[in-house]
Amino acid sequence: MDGTNFSSDINVASLSGKEAALRSFFTFPFSSDEVYQQGLADLLAHGALSGKTDAERVEVILRTQLFYFNRVTGQNLTVEDVRSHQNTVDSQNLTVPMDLSPPSSNAEDGETRLLTFAELTMLIEQGKTDDIPNNKVIPDTLNDAPPSASIALVRKKPWEVDSQSF
Repeated sequence: MDGTNFSSDINVASLSGKEAALRSFFTFPFSSDEVYQQGLADLLAHGALSGKTDAERVEVILRTQLFYFNRVTGQNLTVEDVRSHQNTVDSQNLTVPMDLSPPSSNAEDGETRLLTFAELTMLIEQGKTDDIPNNKVIPDTLNDAPPSASIALVRKKPWEVDSQSF
């Protein structure tokens, strides 16, 4: 009987561990994680969501979030785990907010977003260099200001340094 109780304790412990992992998955800051956003932007630039229905897009985003979460935290959650947890939460009318939408290209909070290499290449090839964040326009003219005077001391020659030490 003690073995039966012990095995049920293990099941409860593993469920609570998986429950904790699911809770941390649903509260993970995917929208503010720069590494995840760069990876997702790279996938989007390669057309991972083109031609897909809304349900397929949500599924792709969920799988990318799950892959990244498992990689970063060392967990081993599956899509089925997430779906069953969502169904359980929905049946209890407890909504856990989770952003399954791709990131918008607009900088809503005033910060400039880092472009992936593929996005940068695409903008340059299309000639849209004005859309590249922090891209400075350098004029084709020389500087008209007079040169400044040097304030550095004149460097001594090797024989001048040796003659002073005697």
